[in-house]
Amino acid sequence: MPIDPARVAGARLSPFAGTGYRHLSPRYDPLNGEGARLNGGRFNPPGSFPVLYICGTRDCAAAELRRVGQRQAVGVEGLLPRHLYVYQIMLDRVLNLTDLATRVAAGVSTEVLTGPDWTACQEVGMAAHALGAQAVISPSATGTDYVVAVFMQNLGMGSLEPRFEEEWAVLDDLGGGPAR
Repeated sequence: MPIDPARVAGARLSPFAGTGYRHLSPRYDPLNGEGARLNGGRFNPPGSFPVLYICGTRDCAAAELRRVGQRQAVGVEGLLPRHLYVYQIMLDRVLNLTDLATRVAAGVSTEVLTGPDWTACQEVGMAAHALGAQAVISPSATGTDYVVAVFMQNLGMGSLEPRFEEEWAVLDDLGGGPAR
């Protein structure tokens, strides 16, 4: 079902301040969203705009890495080592889709937000980005916590302050058990 951009525009944007976690290859800048711009992600189609996908918790970041590893021929082990960064996040224009009233206003369900087809999510992301939202917060498709998709071009007076936390060199570093 296509997303109605007018419904997304009618949904309330709210402030968000908190801590987030993001894993990435050691060779990447923790404030660079070009990989998502080039390849696309849940809230941005390939070739669109840079996005940083930041998890609400360390467990979510580990679950997201396991999920990526499931879709890659090399598996989770082949994606290691990874660097885990902790971000201090302060934003004032966020489409928070973990909030039921906001989801209803935007015309999107939890099943769409966490399902395997990214089409509707990308439509939501494109509409939110065009409206000047700094981010979309959504339940993680892993079922663990939530993800903040930060639109770097719309950051404005918002802030993201990354700090290196740890290196994941082997699967046991992720915690939480085996790859799912």
